[in-house]
Amino acid sequence: MRLVCWRCGFQTEYRPGLYVCEHCGEPLLVDSDFRTSLREDGTLIPRELRLVTLGEGRTPVIKSREGIYLKLDYLNPSGSFKDRGAVTAVSEALSRGCKLVIEDSSGNAGISYSAYAGRAGIKARIYVPYDAPAGKKNMLKALGAEVVEAPTRDEAARLAVSDPEGCYVGHRINPYFLEGMKDLALELVRGLGEVDYVVSPLASGTLLIGLWKGYMELVEAGVVKRVPKLVAVQACGYESLTKYYKPCVSVCRSRAQLPDGIRLTDAPRLQHVAKILKELEGLYAVIDDELAVPYLRELWREGVVAEPTSAYGYAVARELMKEKSISGKVVVILTGNGIKHVSGGMTI
Repeated sequence: MRLVCWRCGFQTEYRPGLYVCEHCGEPLLVDSDFRTSLREDGTLIPRELRLVTLGEGRTPVIKSREGIYLKLDYLNPSGSFKDRGAVTAVSEALSRGCKLVIEDSSGNAGISYSAYAGRAGIKARIYVPYDAPAGKKNMLKALGAEVVEAPTRDEAARLAVSDPEGCYVGHRINPYFLEGMKDLALELVRGLGEVDYVVSPLASGTLLIGLWKGYMELVEAGVVKRVPKLVAVQACGYESLTKYYKPCVSVCRSRAQLPDGIRLTDAPRLQHVAKILKELEGLYAVIDDELAVPYLRELWREGVVAEPTSAYGYAVARELMKEKSISGKVVVILTGNGIKHVSGGMTI
């Protein structure tokens, strides 16, 4: 494996603990022999990043009553899409002898890391905002993680990065975490063929960049002809991407409270996200709880137990289809399981 910088072109051989470019400071990407992995193992993920597993991936796709394809990634082992990245990030940490992994999270990433750290036989310390859903904090503790509460989501990140112990494996900048997202593209291709739009919530950008990277590799391998247009969704009060990309939809009457998974303002990969959206002519939307909640209820009444963050993506897909701004084969990635919220006392 090599590490490469998307911005300045810096390249280096694998170096333990190196996550950001030494020249320009941008988070790095992994350059692996994906063709061999695809041909021999049926995956885009290199073998050295598959040292542990809980059976993640291969989640189902269903079609909603409104004709939107729903990728049920909340059915991953610990209840979110972040299991895909945690398995590869923990595998890399394990390969360099880490006994304690440190992460900052609103809940899902921490839960994923805690689960895979437990599977690997190592410890996890997770920094969370004090107002993270109670159900998620309970899961972290049940999985054996050491939970450290911080005043805000951004402060949790700052504290985790400055922790002098263990191995910081933060998904916001970890190139190996991002590498685990690539098979999401492969699964969509295998299940649906070529699609027109993929809609997902956006916080740190690992899901969107991972999808893009997976599709780009599939195009390069001749499996598909094009990358679908990507649609990024952020919450009112946390619309950090607006510094680099103009939203096509902005419904922002009050600061969002419900979508804890995207209540992040300090995301190091945003400039890369903006570059990808520009190249693909992708879309970006910012909405609030008032718009999202009816669509969250719609999902649950249809038996789809997604968390509020996932409903933000679904809400935007529904609104854009009503406006005929998007059409064709549209996929929404449902990123997290709502049971974690309901078990903590949330009503829908």
